[in-house]
This record gives sequence, C-alpha cells and structure tokens, in this order.
Amino acid sequence: MISADLSGKAGDELRIISERMIRVSRLIHESSEKLSIAVEGTFASEGSDPRVRLLSDALHVSRNADIELGRIYQAMQRAVNTAQAPGLARPALPASPPAQSQHKSFEHEREAMVTSIFNLEQQRNELETLSEIARTLNSTLEFDEVLSLVMDRVIQFVKAERGVLMLVNTSSGASELTVARDKNANTISESAFATAQISRHTIKKVIDSRQPLLTDDAQLDEGLKDNQSILVYGIRSIMCAPLIVRNNCIGAVYVDSRYNTRLFNKKHLELLLAFCNQAAIAIDNARLFADLNRAIRTVREDKQYMDNIFGSIANGVVTTNSEGMITTFNAAASIILRLHPNMVLGKHYREAFKILPPQVGIIDTLYSAQAHHEHGTLIKQAINCKIPGRERDDIASLNYYVSSLRDMQGTHIGIALVIDDQTELKRSEARAKQVRGIFERYVHPSVVEQLIRDPMALHLGGETKEISVVFADIRGYTRLSENMHPEEVMHLINRYLKTMCDAIWEESGTLTAFQGDALMAIFNAPLAQPDHALRAVRAAWKMRMAVLEYQRSQPQEVQVSFGIGVNTGPATVGNVGAQERLQNYTAIGDAVNVASRLQNNVSDNDILINDTTFQQVQNKVHTGKPYALSVKNKSTPLTVRYLLGLP
Repeated sequence: MISADLSGKAGDELRIISERMIRVSRLIHESSEKLSIAVEGTFASEGSDPRVRLLSDALHVSRNADIELGRIYQAMQRAVNTAQAPGLARPALPASPPAQSQHKSFEHEREAMVTSIFNLEQQRNELETLSEIARTLNSTLEFDEVLSLVMDRVIQFVKAERGVLMLVNTSSGASELTVARDKNANTISESAFATAQISRHTIKKVIDSRQPLLTDDAQLDEGLKDNQSILVYGIRSIMCAPLIVRNNCIGAVYVDSRYNTRLFNKKHLELLLAFCNQAAIAIDNARLFADLNRAIRTVREDKQYMDNIFGSIANGVVTTNSEGMITTFNAAASIILRLHPNMVLGKHYREAFKILPPQVGIIDTLYSAQAHHEHGTLIKQAINCKIPGRERDDIASLNYYVSSLRDMQGTHIGIALVIDDQTELKRSEARAKQVRGIFERYVHPSVVEQLIRDPMALHLGGETKEISVVFADIRGYTRLSENMHPEEVMHLINRYLKTMCDAIWEESGTLTAFQGDALMAIFNAPLAQPDHALRAVRAAWKMRMAVLEYQRSQPQEVQVSFGIGVNTGPATVGNVGAQERLQNYTAIGDAVNVASRLQNNVSDNDILINDTTFQQVQNKVHTGKPYALSVKNKSTPLTVRYLLGLP
C-alpha cells in the first residue's frame, strides 16, 4: 500500500515536471526558429559581423538545449510509466525499506530534473537577454538612450548595484563618463558621478590592459590590494570588461556591488563580454554616423555659405555642368536677365536662354567656352542690348566673363559665367558728364564733384525753392568803350568779372548769367545751403573789397565803379534752353527781378540788400538805416539797407 502511494505521488510530481519541461521546450524551440530565420536567412550574407556570429552561437546552444530537453522528456515518460504500472514485480523484501529506497530514488531524480530545468531556463534567459540587447543596440544610431536601456538590462540580469560605461576621448585619450545607472534604473548625473564611490582605477586598468576583470570579493582579492578606492569604499563584487572594436579599445563597462560577495560568476562575465562586443560595434557605428552627420552638416553649411555669397554679390553668376545643364543661377543674374531661377535651373543653357533676344549673346558665349574648355580660356565680352522686362528705352551694358570649371585632378566639370552689369555705371558716367557740362563753368569744382557723388540732390528739370540772388553791374562801361580799343575793354571787363567770380566761388555760389558787364549768382541751388542769405551777403562784401583792391593797381582813367544788389525769395531754378542744344542753369522769378532792380538803384561801389535778406542776417552784418525804395513792377515800396560791413 505504501509502495503504491509512493508510486502515485512520484508519478504526479513527474507529470508536473514534465508539463513544465514541455513549456520550456516549446519556448526554446520557438526561440530557435526565430534565431534560425535571422542567422540562416536575414543575416546569412553577413557572417563576418561579430553580432551575427554571436547569434549563430546562440542558435547552436538553443538547438542543443531543445534536443536535450527532448531526451529528458522521453526518460521522464518512461519513469512515469514505470511508477504507475499495475502489477509490477518487486523483490521479496520487507515493505518499509524498499519503499524508503524507492522514495529516495525518486527524490534524487526529481532534484536532478529541477536542476536541469533551472539551468535550461537560466540559459534561455541569457539567450533572450543577449538577443534583446542585440535588438536594442541595432535599433537606432542615437546610442545614448539605447545604452541606458541596455545598462539597465545588464544591471538587472546580474543583480548589480550600479553600472557605468566610460569611453576614451579620441582627442585627449582620457576616459570620460558616457552612461551611469543604478539598480533602480536612475541615471547617475555627472556631478553625482564625480563623488560616487566607484573604482575608477579598475576601469582604467581594464582599458589599459584590454582584459576583463571579475572578483567575487574585492576586499580579499590579492590582485586588487593596491586599489585603495575598493578598500575605502567597501566594494565587494566587481565585474569590468573592455569595449574593443577594430582592434582598438574605446572604453569599458563596469558593474559592482558594495553589499554582496560572490554576486558575479563566469556566466555573468561571458554575458558582459558579449554585451561589450555588441556595444563596441554599436558605439563605433554611432560615432561614424555622427561623423557622417557632421560632414553632411559641414557640406550643407558650406553650400549655404556659397549660396549666400552668390546671392549677395552684385554680379550675376551662372554655372553649368560638363553637359551644359545649369546648376547655379543667383539672384543678381535673375535681376539682370529678368528670368526667374525656376525657368533656368536644371535646364540646358540653350533651352533656358532661348527666350532672350539673340543680341544678348549668352548662348553663343557659353557654346564658345564649352567648345574650347580644354584650354581653360577666360572669355571677356562686352554686350550692349535690350532685355525684355527692363525699362523700355534702357540699353543694358553687360560684360561677360566665362571660364572653364575643373576639379582637383584638372578634369573639366563645367562652365562659369559672370555677368557684370555696367548699365548703371554707364548711366552715372553720362549723368556726371552732363553735370560737368552744365555746372563746371558756373560753380566751384568742389560743388561739381559733390553733385556727381550725389545726383539725387540735383533736380535738372526745375524746382521752386527759396534762394538768395546777387546781381552785380560795372558802371562806366560806355565811357571806357569810347576811349579804349575793344580788345582792351574786353580784357579789363574780364579782369573785373574774374575778381567778382572768385568771391562768389569762395562762398560756394552758382554763377548763372553774364550779361555784358553784369553777372548774376544764386545761393541754395543746385545744392541746399541753409545759410544761403549770409553766404550771399558775404560774397557781395568780398566782391566789393576785391574790386576796390584791384582798382588801386589801375590808372585813374581806366577805373570803373560797380553796384551790387542782394535779395532773398522764392524762385524756380533749373535748366533753360533747347533740348540737347544750348542750355543754361539759372533762376526765374520775382526774387531775381528784385535783385536786378536793387542793383540798378544802388550808388556806385555800394551794396544794397532787401529786407527779406536782412531778416536772416541782421545779427551778423552792419547796415545803414532802412528806407523805402520804389522799383518797377512792384506796387509797394521795398524796405532796403546799405551794407556797411561784416563783424
């Protein structure tokens, strides 16, 4: 009865163990199938990759485990059948000892089975861990987050307290923290890592020696007795492995525990080494990927820089490849030729520029350069043409510079065309010539240069503005004409006029008219002069003093007198005369007429100024008492004063 009970209990336990084995066997079998598809299918052509070799080894172990489980399962089935077979013959022994012996035998087999199953499950867990690590490491090239996840798996699997991954700086050669995690999957910050009780000496030793390190009790390990940090920090279990790729040690992975001894074993070290082999490749790939990204970013930045240069320069730039397809067409070229870049880029130059008039000549210029590219000839050509889209009467003046583009080996790779638009320069030169032709006889050369530099300050078509006018007339011209030869009279008059002109130019006035023995000058035109009234008065006084000085050097019989009138008021100033014929820059209006009337009514060798001028200079001049003066074409008398001097 006891024997039957024992057999029943043993059979039940064996059945339970058998069911567990079936589940483990099924999982290992499914894992083997997946590994088989990966190793013998997807990655079959990548047998030299260490990660593929690692998967291949895992497949081999998984298949052996599957076969071994099958054998164990069959043995268990036989044991179950034997234990539960009715009428089984037994030796004629006392009931108690055979039952006790049979019980011990079954217990022994049960323990062996449990141990075998535990080992298989542990092996399966290790394979799953390696497989998961491989998938994680290969899932992305952004490896910072990946390494944190993998470190968590390693710490969890080996039951470590902390895990650290350090990499060697490629420039300085120093070891630098990359990832530091604790058993709770928390990141150890750099500031905390600086004070963390971790054996940096061990990490450095592994990196330098390129050999892994495992100790089950660091406090008693003779090989680590010189490592003071281990003794001081009370570290018990340590495991550290190098990261080696392409025969270079790029860092190390370190895990430890300050509380448990004999925490790590050779299986754990093998797992860590497998992880390091995969991690080293992933890190190297990520570094290469980062280098590639930096290179691509540099190329993009260089291209953007060149595009910005091409876009900012005033000259048009057009480039083609060796087949004549347009690769560059900058903003200036678009403005000059009135073509949108979308109409040009990516097209052959014959197709892109066929809408331009033939006289523009770009197609012929590029064809000639392409035909002679072997000489690297620089072609310079000047073109005057009309371009559709520009001002109707605008003749574009363009200079073409064409040259061959070559690479570092001297191979022809395309053509570069630079378009220098000289249209505005030609227009400015024509405007400068016009300004010189109109003003260089009437104003000081410095005023002419200023007008050329700032053509917007000039309104040749005419404008109404306030000006100050100076009229001067030489008296006694009739008497001189009666007593002197005409040539002598002309010479004398010119000497007087030159003396007065010099005084006007000193105050930057504009000479607008010579009428026999009289002259007219204006201020505040063509350039603005806020103090134009004072300039006019000063010019008149300088004229008077210069003429008086000149008279002292002349015989009494050839001396003449003069009169000067100064007035300020609105007038229209601009060119007067036939278009493209004789023109004169002058002023027209009542202010001019009043200045002429003052000059006619002033006494000899004196200056008469109108009240409109006096109001602007009264604190800067000495004058006589005001009086009323009636003049032609004015309904009311003028209030005028004689100029007596300057402070």
